[in-house]
Amino acid sequence: MAKDLHDFWHFSRRYRQFQRISALTQGILDKEHEVSEPTRKALQKLNANRISCHERIARLDLPSFAGCHSCQGACCGEPAEQYFTAIDFWLRKYSHKQVKAFSVQPLQPIPAYYRLRIESALAGLKKPTMAAPTGRLRKGRCTHLGERGCLLPHAERPLKCLIYACPNLKESLDQETRRAYIESVRELLGISLATFNALKCEAGLPPYYGLASLLLTL
Repeated sequence: MAKDLHDFWHFSRRYRQFQRISALTQGILDKEHEVSEPTRKALQKLNANRISCHERIARLDLPSFAGCHSCQGACCGEPAEQYFTAIDFWLRKYSHKQVKAFSVQPLQPIPAYYRLRIESALAGLKKPTMAAPTGRLRKGRCTHLGERGCLLPHAERPLKCLIYACPNLKESLDQETRRAYIESVRELLGISLATFNALKCEAGLPPYYGLASLLLTL
């Protein structure tokens, strides 16, 4: 039970919070909007911090814990653009590695969100079953998925893919790697929130915009 709560608090909750931040961010500004110089500099600094964090995660060698080479991409079954979010787009808009397309995520009302979370929790009480390795790559998968995992350099991978921790990964991490990964996920969430706040300021929205929604996301 203690481990389940730990996993929820540090992994599942933060992944849901990232999804909420992304959904709140996507409608703030038009994609073609050119931000002010202060906002541009803030985004570039945040992107540099993101890259540093991604590189630290790379050194943890998480695929060796999760067994990505035998999984063949159970969490990579959607087209590539489905994994990039508005946060990825704005962080990298003023870099040499821009995101051209990203998924539009529905911003669910809090009551509907909680209903889905409760249904998910109840389903999780059943013994989880993992998809058996197929020995080949799945059709319709992300185009960046290779035989041994993601083909993108870590600095170019979507935030979602590094914040999400699959059941195999959470079960197999040793304590030292777990602590380091949790800290990196916390930092990536902070970068995402800072990006959201910078864009809010650029759009002239009040500081409290989206705050209640984020606080109630579990």
